[in-house]
Amino acid sequence: MPVSSLPGNDLIESKLGFCFNLIIIAIKNQIEILRDDFMKAFVIVRDFLIFILGTWFFQFHTRYTFPEEDNLLLYFVAIPVIWSTLIHIWTATSYKEQKNLFMTVFTHVMAILLLISTIFIISATLNTIAKTLDPFGIIFFHFVGWTVILSLIFYDIVDMYR
Repeated sequence: MPVSSLPGNDLIESKLGFCFNLIIIAIKNQIEILRDDFMKAFVIVRDFLIFILGTWFFQFHTRYTFPEEDNLLLYFVAIPVIWSTLIHIWTATSYKEQKNLFMTVFTHVMAILLLISTIFIISATLNTIAKTLDPFGIIFFHFVGWTVILSLIFYDIVDMYR
């Protein structure tokens, strides 16, 4: 008599199949957890590296400043509009909302570009106004500018842990 026709064999096979499915689900969950942990660590390291290297490059290495003329349109219209658009995009998108690989990668690329752009705008503004400030003003404005950048990184970290 074949083994498959023994009484109770169907029950054993169904229980083995159920256990096998549970093991597969547990493995998939562990892989998902590891992938999420890797992405969280990647985003944190990425953001802080961009902050440190970008600040060094734009603030201290290139020392880029805006044009010398008193261009109020630049300071009170162009920069605020550009920067508010950048920040709106930063806070309106979420990594968890992306459903396919292309959008996930695109979200990461946009986050990198937005962070670099913000560091550039803040560094150029700080370098430009530094000539008109006393030492306390320079320190305070750097504190404010760098706090803005760190708050963007904080938002990114919070978004990853949602």
